[in-house]
Amino acid sequence: MKVLESERRRNDALAGSSAAAEKNVDLKKYRKKKKHGRLLVKLVIVLLLLIAGIIVWVNAETIFEPLRGIASRIETKTSYSAGFPIELPGSSQFSLKKMGENFSLLTDTYLYAYDTSGAQMYALKHGYSNPRQVTNDKRVLLYDKSGNNFAVYSRSSLMFEKTTDDKIVYTAVGNDNLYAVVTESDRYANVLYIYDDGGNWKYTRKFADENIMQVCFVGDGESITVSTLSSSQGDIVTGFYKFSIKSTDNSIWKYSMSTNSLPCGMYSDKEKVIAVCDNSVISLSCEDGTLLGNYSYTGDLRHFDITADSTVLHYNDISTNKNMLVVLDSNSDPVSAVTTGAGTSCLCVDGSGIYVMDGIHFRAFDKELLNEKEAALANEGYTEFIKIGDSIFLLGYNTINKVVIAFK
Repeated sequence: MKVLESERRRNDALAGSSAAAEKNVDLKKYRKKKKHGRLLVKLVIVLLLLIAGIIVWVNAETIFEPLRGIASRIETKTSYSAGFPIELPGSSQFSLKKMGENFSLLTDTYLYAYDTSGAQMYALKHGYSNPRQVTNDKRVLLYDKSGNNFAVYSRSSLMFEKTTDDKIVYTAVGNDNLYAVVTESDRYANVLYIYDDGGNWKYTRKFADENIMQVCFVGDGESITVSTLSSSQGDIVTGFYKFSIKSTDNSIWKYSMSTNSLPCGMYSDKEKVIAVCDNSVISLSCEDGTLLGNYSYTGDLRHFDITADSTVLHYNDISTNKNMLVVLDSNSDPVSAVTTGAGTSCLCVDGSGIYVMDGIHFRAFDKELLNEKEAALANEGYTEFIKIGDSIFLLGYNTINKVVIAFK
């Protein structure tokens, strides 16, 4: 009996030990599972934070744009009403520019900003003797031509302002938040300065015997193209350069021609450089500066507009005395042409077509000038226009008007 009792106790002890071991294993599994769950939660949180950080980084300009320049917000206005026509103040000059979904109006005393409803966003008294403006989708660069001052404004605020040592002769704005300012001095024909969106100096290039005509930002945040004019042995030499603003070395490439061509406008992107001169249009490879195409014409250049896909010229042909409207493709090869009236005063090109103000007639063409629609304008002496969406904003003698053209 004692042996049996001892055996039973030993078995009970073994069973108890086994149960305790199983309980310990279950406890370890529970702790391991709980720890794994905590790690999973932490991993999910880190992943969500990483995704949020990427979204903020990609959209930083849009997210933080309303906060930029808040300390320099322009609160002054001369009108608190909205609608059209907008009555213009007395001025010796007007300049109407598109600024994204808004537009700016420059007079000899004020810089105005409006939205498309005609509501004034601000009115800034600038004090410049010879004011000029250049714009992109979000900024206005205002400068005093042949003066020493310039400033950059957003839709609501002063971003920064600078005073240069020499006289300003030209400026340009890039969509990569970079700004070009060209001055002239006694020592150099021109000096080119590049600033970023905070007004910080980024780059300087000095030109000893060439005059800068245009500066374009390629769009990669680090390259620019420059057109110049110089003389050699009695000939006018037109030069085109690509520079890296991160290096003081020589140009990445140079293309020059001795065709007595005066550069009047230039467009650049990562693929091509397109220049309109007073007797030709040329297309160059932005990568290596090789010539892709050339279109020559003879006559008086009146107006032009350049996009990535096409160039539109309006000129008076010297041989026929006709006012020609010519469309070129991105390689400067002719696509089509039509004649216009002598009253043509402005044109623009966008993704939907070609638009021309011809006296009191507003004409719209497709991109090949094959289909035309026309609408009559009131005889208000309109001299220029800008197009924002489906709306046309017309600058007249004493008003800015807005119309949504219903073509026939």
